[in-house]
Order: sequence, then C-alpha cells, then structure tokens
Amino acid sequence: MPEFTTVFRKLRHLLAVSVLSVPCSAWAAETPWALEQDEGDIQIYTRPVADSPFIEVKATALIKAPIEHVAAVMGDGDNCSEWRAMCKSSEVLGTPSDTQRTIYMVLDLPWPVADRDMVIDSVIDIDRSAKTVNVQLQSASSKYPEQDYVRATTTGQYEIRALDNQQVLLTYIMHTDLGGDLSANLANPRMIESTYEDVKRLQVLAEK
Repeated sequence: MPEFTTVFRKLRHLLAVSVLSVPCSAWAAETPWALEQDEGDIQIYTRPVADSPFIEVKATALIKAPIEHVAAVMGDGDNCSEWRAMCKSSEVLGTPSDTQRTIYMVLDLPWPVADRDMVIDSVIDIDRSAKTVNVQLQSASSKYPEQDYVRATTTGQYEIRALDNQQVLLTYIMHTDLGGDLSANLANPRMIESTYEDVKRLQVLAEK
C-alpha cells in the first residue's frame, strides 16, 4: 500500500470540483444542521442560508476504499465524472498552481428547467499529518464569459479523511444558487435527492 505522502501527491492532480449533487457558507455552524436522510453509511443534512432562498446541503459518507481510489473516481475536472448525474460537460480552464484549478461546468437540469452553467475556483489543502484533503470551492464567474445558459453560482468545500488504508470519511458541503426564475420550493427538495444519489453513486464506484 502506498505511503500517504505518495497518495497526497497523486491527489494534487486528481481532485477537483464536484457539484450538485451538488459541497457552503464554510464549516462554521451559525445555524444547526437538520438531518434529512440517514442511510447508514451516508447522511444528508440541510440548513438555511441568510439572504438566499436555496438551502445549503451537507453529506457525510463512509467509503470503503483507499483514498487514492476515491480521488480517481471523483475525477480531475476535465469531462464529467461518472458519479455526477447532472453534469453535462466539464473542463479545466486553468491551473495556476498544483493545488488550484478553475473549472467550467454545464449542468443538465430536467425539462422544462433551463440548463445552468458555472465557473468555479477549486483550491486543495493537503494535511499529511491528519491524512486529510480539503477542497475549497468558490464561484469565479468573471473568469469565463456568459454562454447560452443561466449562470449559477456556488460555494462549498469537501473533505476526504483517510480512516485507514482501506476506507475514508467524505464530508461534502455545498450551497448553490441556480439563478433565473427557478422556485426554491421546487429546487431544494431535488438538491437533497440529487446529493444523496450522487454520493451513493460515488461510494458504489469507489468500492468496486
């Protein structure tokens, strides 16, 4: 089994943004999380966000696979990864450093809702002593011109923490404003469903 220092070097090139399930107003818990779904190895939580009709979603998942395998399944931002159900297309626009990426993604939303796109900066922080990778996500709409889509914005982060050589704990937090005239009453329940579906798909693929 590779040393974690080697694994983390691989993660610099493997980890990138993951959206919608689709995770934020950071880890700070100004508002308590409400448990929405508990499926054993996966839990889904939500909380309101000030000045936004769209909820923030958090997923925690135990994935029984090595950390480098989980990272490989998550993808590198170029082309949609298999676990992202709503991803229509994705590409890396730039890599300012080994730990930074700017990614453009198009989301395939169900008819009659128009598809969305978003531009996101992704910054990776690797803590070798804690065997943890943390990825911060922030919208960067000004870095790519508007296309024939409704522009969405998102902030979030996710953490992958190796529990041992064969399993990790994923914590995923995301707040996405889908823009346009989409009703939050319609979007919020779907965000909960799609977050669970995507994280479950990631878990299944990583554990193969």
